[in-house]
Amino acid sequence: MGKPSRVTRRAMFSVVAAVVAVGLVPAQPAGAAATSFHYAIKGGTPEWSKLATHDAMVDAVQIPRATIAKMSTEQLTTAVLDYPLLPDALAFNNVQHGLEVVASRFTGLRELLRRPDAPAVLLDRYQKLDVRIPSTDTELQAGNRTLDAWKLESVLAQPQVLGAMTAGQLESLMRVGQEKFAVKQSHAAVYGEAGLEPTAVVLGRALAEREGWDWKQSQLLREGIQLAPGATTATLNAVRQHMTQPLVRHEVTDGFGTQDYASTVYTPRGSAVSVTTMTTELTSAQITANNNYVYNNYPSATLERGSTRKYNCHSYAWYSTSTANDRWMNTPGDDRYWQDGSYTRWQVPYIWFANMKLSYASDDHSGIWVGTSNYVRSKWGQLGQVYHYWNYSPYNSSTTNSYFLT
Repeated sequence: MGKPSRVTRRAMFSVVAAVVAVGLVPAQPAGAAATSFHYAIKGGTPEWSKLATHDAMVDAVQIPRATIAKMSTEQLTTAVLDYPLLPDALAFNNVQHGLEVVASRFTGLRELLRRPDAPAVLLDRYQKLDVRIPSTDTELQAGNRTLDAWKLESVLAQPQVLGAMTAGQLESLMRVGQEKFAVKQSHAAVYGEAGLEPTAVVLGRALAEREGWDWKQSQLLREGIQLAPGATTATLNAVRQHMTQPLVRHEVTDGFGTQDYASTVYTPRGSAVSVTTMTTELTSAQITANNNYVYNNYPSATLERGSTRKYNCHSYAWYSTSTANDRWMNTPGDDRYWQDGSYTRWQVPYIWFANMKLSYASDDHSGIWVGTSNYVRSKWGQLGQVYHYWNYSPYNSSTTNSYFLT
């Protein structure tokens, strides 16, 4: 089956030049002109619906390097937080990995993470961030507020940013983060457990940076998603303890209950695959915002089931397509299904079998071919179940393998 060629479009943008006084923009050369970047094409517009592939979407909203070089870090921060495809990171099983993938595709985020004044600018943005939910908000507006908070906290939590912070900035970040956490808890119906996770991640990583221990020893801090109830609370408690005992290390590890929620599923040939039974769900507002993101940014795909964190792509494709599925399967669990011979990789001279499993070898994603067509059904991380053309998704489709039941 041939793959369509990559569609490349010239990035569409408008630049408004403004003269900036020398010395006000630390990241810019003296006398440089600052630019305000505006995405002239966004999800939900007729122009966006004409983009046939994900590569075309990425190309359409890329910021030219020459433009980035003239932007202040304040302006670049705004451009990054407004980046139409930033929530693609939520389509990945590991949110941190998803952010790294987005950064690899978007020059704006890569440049921001290199800017020496990014920590100060992002911390200032965070201090000014209002995470309260007005009673007049619609469900979509409330959900979008949770998404906006996730964007800023996720960028702020990147190791390049935290690693460049001073001790004073890290202490300030932890104080502010605790305040945001408390406000989110007061709006639990909107933020839920999932909305507390990005705050806990930025708090925990800041704590690790301040005290000098490896935050990757915690699954929540490592992956940006809580697979064990209580992980966010344990992280918050560690930060609180640091505030009262600053000379003592307060490491956060996986030792607070992850194994209590681990479970096992089996391949058709009986091989055990470790999974996590998910016990928490997104709030109604978060589901609405996530669904809206897919509707607007992937108009040529069909959202068949709404956003849920109960199961992910590998669990859906290899274990169960049931709506009652509550198992989250991470790599290399999916590999076990073909490694033990339960499934065989398709290749010539086999006929093209209907409903084969599809593994995106160039990315961490699985799906199921729909009959013998070019369309796939797959679960997009914490987003919903989507019916889509095989290369019209947030995932790199340059290398894929198809498998049929042996």
